[in-house]
Amino acid sequence: MKGMLWKCALLAGVVAALTGAKPMSMRLDVTGRPEGAKVYVDGTFRGTLRGDSACSVTPLDAGRHLLHVEAPFCRPLDAYVRLDEANSFVSKAVDLEPMRGIVLVKTKPAGATVTCRGSALGATPLLITSLPCGPVHTLELSLNGYQKKRVEVGMTDRTPLVREESLVLDSGIAYCTSEPAGATVLLNGIERGTTPVEVMVPRGGAVLTFRLDGYQDVEQSVGMSAGERRPVAVKMEGRPARLSIVTEPDKAKVVLDDSYQGLSPVTIKSATPGEHVIRIELSGYAPVSRMVQLTNGGDTTERFTLESVLGRIEVVTSPAGAKVSLDGKAVGTTRPQGDSGKSEVLMIENVPAGEHAVLVHLDGYFDKSLKVNVGAKETKQLPVTLKRNFTPDTEVETINGAEPVRGALVEDKTNAEELVLEVRPGVERTIRRDTIRKITNLKK
Repeated sequence: MKGMLWKCALLAGVVAALTGAKPMSMRLDVTGRPEGAKVYVDGTFRGTLRGDSACSVTPLDAGRHLLHVEAPFCRPLDAYVRLDEANSFVSKAVDLEPMRGIVLVKTKPAGATVTCRGSALGATPLLITSLPCGPVHTLELSLNGYQKKRVEVGMTDRTPLVREESLVLDSGIAYCTSEPAGATVLLNGIERGTTPVEVMVPRGGAVLTFRLDGYQDVEQSVGMSAGERRPVAVKMEGRPARLSIVTEPDKAKVVLDDSYQGLSPVTIKSATPGEHVIRIELSGYAPVSRMVQLTNGGDTTERFTLESVLGRIEVVTSPAGAKVSLDGKAVGTTRPQGDSGKSEVLMIENVPAGEHAVLVHLDGYFDKSLKVNVGAKETKQLPVTLKRNFTPDTEVETINGAEPVRGALVEDKTNAEELVLEVRPGVERTIRRDTIRKITNLKK
């Protein structure tokens, strides 16, 4: 296009020369920027722009002229200017548009922020088309965990420019593992993932915290230099478990892994997580054992209902009224059952399984001592017939002068007319009261 305009202007000059016309002297003043831009009229260099001073092009003939203004790193301007007798002086202001380059910025790793003169342009990979050609531009590349990097870029035209930059770590890398795995890793209180995981540690060091449900937190102070790689492995310790043991009935002996813990109910506040054996013992009840799995930091309650293994002894005495003792301890007295001569049943409850000593006592009778073997949940029936112990306890003198009568007093009623003595085992003698002179109690 520029070449065609120059040819047209040259043709106009040739025509004027052939016709013999005398051209009229005219002037074109060109002002504008950038300073130093070159001014061409009809293809001929006529001067440069100088600030506020005009570049005057004279003499010029009347007619249309091609104005061309160019400057380094700017888009050139081409325009027609018409001069005639009515407009022999023309002023033209120009403002050349700066040419902007094309630069593609890549970083390893990607994601770096690119700034120029304090203004953020975007993140890599980034195509920049806003920087003017000519001056050298300083680009600053920044990425968390990496050292900042400055890159100088200069462009002369629109030819695309590619810059690939490798960033240097501004921190170390800790390869974090835990046993068991899955622990959350915090860097100075900020979560960075779950193990196994790589965590970027700033130069100078930081505090790594490993956290997992049911386990105690583990803290590690790590000092690292830029670019350093280091493994950080921790073993998590489970938080103590809480174990409560309840029995029915209570006051049972509680043993955990062969260690006595007390009488139920029992609460163990700091039990070790894992597998344990609980054993419950109570006299008269079947012992119980159970395996329990305690989790880290868990709260477990184990309930036991004990099964009674106590027996029972049912005692019937002939005659009634006998006092009964079990293993030296009085347990009751048998009561008469009508006129049968036998007693009602005296029940001795909660008798531990095993052998026991039963003693039956009734005044006037020989004591009865028995060994009784009672099984778990067994009812042992124990009929006891007492043998009379004939011991004279009363002497009676009569008024007839006969020898005193000795025997065991069978019946002595104050208002009764007779007194009955057992003079020999099974032989009774009745004495009228009006014949009695004296009664002597032989027990005194």
